[in-house]
Amino acid sequence: MIKFFGRYSDAFKPKIKIDLWNECEELYKEKNYTASYSKFFEYLRDEEENNVFATVDNGVIKFQVLQGSKEIRGFSDGKKISAIAIVADYDKLGVAVMRRLMELNYTLYYSRFAVKDNRIVLKFDSSVLDCSPTKLYYALKEVCLKADKQDDTLLDDFTILKPADMKIEQFTDGDINIRMNYYRRWIKEALDRVKLVNKEQFSGGITYLYLDLIYRIDYLLQPHGSIMNDIEKISWNYFNQENMNLLQHIESMEEQLNKMLARTDESVKKNFYGIKSTFGLAPPSVSESAYDVINKNTGNVKWYIDNKHEDFALAILEYIAGYCHFSYGLNKSLRRLFGMVIEMLNQDYIDEIGYAKKYVINGTLNSDLIISDINAYIATDKEEYPTLNFDVSQLKFGSKIEFIKSFYDGIVKLSYKN
Repeated sequence: MIKFFGRYSDAFKPKIKIDLWNECEELYKEKNYTASYSKFFEYLRDEEENNVFATVDNGVIKFQVLQGSKEIRGFSDGKKISAIAIVADYDKLGVAVMRRLMELNYTLYYSRFAVKDNRIVLKFDSSVLDCSPTKLYYALKEVCLKADKQDDTLLDDFTILKPADMKIEQFTDGDINIRMNYYRRWIKEALDRVKLVNKEQFSGGITYLYLDLIYRIDYLLQPHGSIMNDIEKISWNYFNQENMNLLQHIESMEEQLNKMLARTDESVKKNFYGIKSTFGLAPPSVSESAYDVINKNTGNVKWYIDNKHEDFALAILEYIAGYCHFSYGLNKSLRRLFGMVIEMLNQDYIDEIGYAKKYVINGTLNSDLIISDINAYIATDKEEYPTLNFDVSQLKFGSKIEFIKSFYDGIVKLSYKN
């Protein structure tokens, strides 16, 4: 059973974790390094995710940290601390691979790629005197994220490499086929829809449609590997290639989407599996960042509603939720609230994948469940933010568009103040 959709986030840890961090820092200042690091791994561990393990024996800490398909193992003996992730196996290394590893090492701050016993590994080590909790946090984060990212990238780029030490949960064939079918269906539907309109007149709507598509795939299908890399590439190019106009961006996105659609079934399927994570990809962001996205984009819905293009209007509204999930590490309640929008607009997939939520029944919004879940999600952050409250009385359930607009009106009024 799916626990949640979307990417993992470690943003905005609860007070009990913050207290552990403070203890960790105090113990480090007292030069009680073993006790300090022990508290560090308690801080890092997400009990729901079951992602971090640490034991202490005769003053030596041994630890395991799970991140995507990788397991990072390490130890500290009170004098030094070391961590290593196995990235890939090989029978024989070529010059091109070695050159890539050297180039990657120039981009790293704390760790380095190395080769040992026919394996490519990513390593970090330091004396404990030079490894404060803050440095350890960022060093482990670098090892975790880079190892998980580069195993997919290197395996895609170099066929002489082989997967190694994959820590994944295999989905059933049925679940994989459902994901693959929706992956193909959604991409094809978006590309076919654009063929029916004038690209110059609808350039804004098409842009929303394509960006909404990739964020929906990312949130609901939760792909890894090369598909996740494709999604990140499309998003990064759109928001960072400032020398391109809107039509050029559309052409670029269509080219990439057609490549994604052309993947073989085997190539698509291998990107769908379950993982556990410790570090989120999106940096912690204040709620106002998400509110700005709502305020800057909801006004663009009106023209499409007035001109009977409700599918483009819904794409804009779904894009807002998808973009915020993809780009920001938000409070847990806010992540769940945005997720509701994507889930209710894709009830057919939700039903087929076996998720229990029924936000839409026979085309009608299930107002009782929606209100119940809003209150439940707000409650997850209520201890940290006692004044947090969502005014459900202002919600409008006449249509999906009407509801989501009123829902966003309620979200921007949320106050995440201690």
